[in-house]
Amino acid sequence: MEKISVVIDGRTFEAEKDTCVLEVARRNGIYIPSLCYNSEVTSSGGSCRVCLVEAHQGGRMRLVTSCNYPVRKGLEVKTDTPLVHRIRRGVLELLLARVPDSEVIREMAAAEGVTEVRFRKDEGENERYKCIACALCVNVCAEVVGVHAIAMVERGADKKPATPYNKPSDVCIGCGACAYACPTGAIELKEKDGVRRIWHKDFKMVRCSVCGTPYIPEAQVDWIVSKTGKDRSFFDKCPDHRF
Repeated sequence: MEKISVVIDGRTFEAEKDTCVLEVARRNGIYIPSLCYNSEVTSSGGSCRVCLVEAHQGGRMRLVTSCNYPVRKGLEVKTDTPLVHRIRRGVLELLLARVPDSEVIREMAAAEGVTEVRFRKDEGENERYKCIACALCVNVCAEVVGVHAIAMVERGADKKPATPYNKPSDVCIGCGACAYACPTGAIELKEKDGVRRIWHKDFKMVRCSVCGTPYIPEAQVDWIVSKTGKDRSFFDKCPDHRF
């Protein structure tokens, strides 16, 4: 892979060409806030706009989302300018109006000095109160898990992830990858008495034969076995007692 030099906040770093700016910054200890980006998902990023930075190249400056903007020869990135912070505050104020119940958004906004919003707060359905409609959960389900149990539905301010017709999905395996990937904690996953509930559906959990802890849904085990041919006995023990 071709190596190039990129300047971020006055410091020069070496990086592989076409790596996104956010990844290069993170690897070198430069903080850029982000929500919808996940390095394991190729289709993630760009929707929340929180990671905007200044990109200077060829005598021009553009505001770009660092999570999907590739580093190229001659690129200089500025992450800490008055303009960047002004735009970021505006983005976070909008997000705070949309998801006032999200602790993550409140903390991120407060770090930029935003504690109140000038816009009318969203008073939509409670299940959307923490969702910023970034679609990361949908992309994780499709691209990483390979199940396609959820999709983005509705439009505009009502856009959100859901199962078909908001009913229990026939293909959901209860793995919880969508909930773990969600940047704002919007997806509800509950576990009680060896049963996990997510997306309007209950999943019986497999208990570790050593410690008795319920740790993986039976449906997920069935799916892994059917896809990989792995011996079902492998799942008798949880990862802590497997070796």
